[in-house]
Amino acid sequence: MKTAMVLSTILIALVNFYLFYVYFKEKKIKDSLEKLAVMFGVNMSVLFIDSLLLFFGALAEEGFALLTILIEL
Repeated sequence: MKTAMVLSTILIALVNFYLFYVYFKEKKIKDSLEKLAVMFGVNMSVLFIDSLLLFFGALAEEGFALLTILIEL
């Protein structure tokens, strides 16, 4: 589970890097409020996807643990 959290943190950092160095320079967005809106929207979307992956990963991990317990019985 710790590995998934580290990977999701790295994913957020890479998305922010892409936003600042590629997207904002290419689109030449001057308005700071629009930059904040884009940044928060993208970050919230990525965090939502990360939370879904972590949730289903935890369910799968718990299911595998239950299967090993049931097999040993």
